[in-house]
Amino acid sequence: MTHITKYLSKTAPQSEIGASLIEQAVAMLPTLRERAKETEALGKVHPETVADFKRIGFFKMFQSAYWGGYECHPADTFTVQEILAQGCPSSAWIMGVVGVHNWQLAHFSKKAQEDVWGGGKEEVLISSSYAPTGTVEAVEGGCTLRGRWFFSSGVDHVDWVLLGGNIVDESAPFPDYRTYLVPKSDFKILNDWNVMGLKGTGSKSVVLEGAFVPNYRQLPIIASQTFTTPGIIDGTADAPLFMVPFPTIFGACITTPALGAAQRILELFVEANMSSTNKYTNTRWAEDPSNQIRIAESDAEIRNARMTMRANFNEIMDALSAGEEVSLTDRARYRFDHCNLVDLAHRAADRLFLASGARSLSCDLPIQGLFRDIQAARVHAINNRTKWASVYGRATLNDFPSDVLSLFI
Repeated sequence: MTHITKYLSKTAPQSEIGASLIEQAVAMLPTLRERAKETEALGKVHPETVADFKRIGFFKMFQSAYWGGYECHPADTFTVQEILAQGCPSSAWIMGVVGVHNWQLAHFSKKAQEDVWGGGKEEVLISSSYAPTGTVEAVEGGCTLRGRWFFSSGVDHVDWVLLGGNIVDESAPFPDYRTYLVPKSDFKILNDWNVMGLKGTGSKSVVLEGAFVPNYRQLPIIASQTFTTPGIIDGTADAPLFMVPFPTIFGACITTPALGAAQRILELFVEANMSSTNKYTNTRWAEDPSNQIRIAESDAEIRNARMTMRANFNEIMDALSAGEEVSLTDRARYRFDHCNLVDLAHRAADRLFLASGARSLSCDLPIQGLFRDIQAARVHAINNRTKWASVYGRATLNDFPSDVLSLFI
């Protein structure tokens, strides 16, 4: 076990179940590393890994206690996700992104939750595609969805999907954006995830050809933004955890895998320096001051990113537990802070990747796969550092954007 893994497994977990799950994440690292290549080749998380995550309870960390979930502190959940990413970033991505949908489902109507979890089905999984790329038609009793939705991570393993869509109303000041809960029987999966990084996430498209979604399986964005969701009213989302803004908690699921991948690259670089020699001078890498400096700089960036994440969620949960609200300015700061983690992870990893020389290009070594996964994480819209820096800067000037996308804080 590496020094940092020891640190992460002992970093003041917020609960006994959180501590136990952190320890089990550490124990899974050898298995995840063994399965990493096969996961990439499959283009989806290894089915045995999904089964292990279910058995251990990782997907329950954000799940409502009403349905047998653990309602873990986000700092513990993201510690687990970062540790898992040191074994397989794609598997960690699915643990977080699929797992956080259980958090969101707690905000739907109780009837919708019963459709998913009723009859003791506590281990049902849900994927998502939130960009409103399909069409939504309002009909009596609900809406009809048609079209193609992209990048639904983990969709091969799920029984339901959450899809974003707008009900068009030219007279409305904002689009009526809602999230629609759709069963597997109503959509088809397109095998179109042919990418350079995070291959194992299996983030494929789904196609709907006129699927009816009743009103009770819809969640308007305005209810989420104003904390007036059916789940809050019904009591299935009554813990402070469920008052965390959705962009804050979902966004961190998209950023954390890059942090774990960078940490693993640092560990591999340290191991290589301790055992390798320069082919030209026959001197040990460990004696090279430039490598020593690279290690210190990358370690500092990763540690600062990790501490920022934990500090932010401690701050949020402390405020919510005390009955306080989280201001829009703070929400904008969290949004920027968390996508900035990916930039820090990339800087740390890029420095070490370049210093590793030609051997870093070998497909037989894990460093190049980890580096590709970080690049893939960087291009996610949630991790657009420039955009969210602008939103946060505007917020500090008390100038909030008027479009819904930029208000995703």
